[in-house]
Amino acid sequence: MIAFRKSHPSLSRSRFWREDVSWYGTGPTLDLSHDSHSLAFCLHGDSQGDDDIYVMINAYWEKLDFDIQEGTANEWRRIVETGLPSPDDFSDEGLPLQHKRYTVAPRSIVVLLRPRRGN
Repeated sequence: MIAFRKSHPSLSRSRFWREDVSWYGTGPTLDLSHDSHSLAFCLHGDSQGDDDIYVMINAYWEKLDFDIQEGTANEWRRIVETGLPSPDDFSDEGLPLQHKRYTVAPRSIVVLLRPRRGN
């Protein structure tokens, strides 16, 4: 994970993400209520010469289905899924997605990567 963070300048930039981040819930609508148990965001890497990173966070005690709001399924690769046992929870190369709906295990985080265009 440390190597992943160091290889993505979007994650260690010195300014807030402001224009480079889009916030979502399990669907297109962000729910910031007290009862919300989920959050997703896409950190766009263009301004940093980096890949796009999509993160889905399930803080609920049951699994949740997230609809990935950007791109097509085959553009994204799963890098991290904390609901899986080690060493399957992290992949250096990433596993390609088959669908734009992704089930996130209870109290887990999934990190997807979309390579920047031209790579």
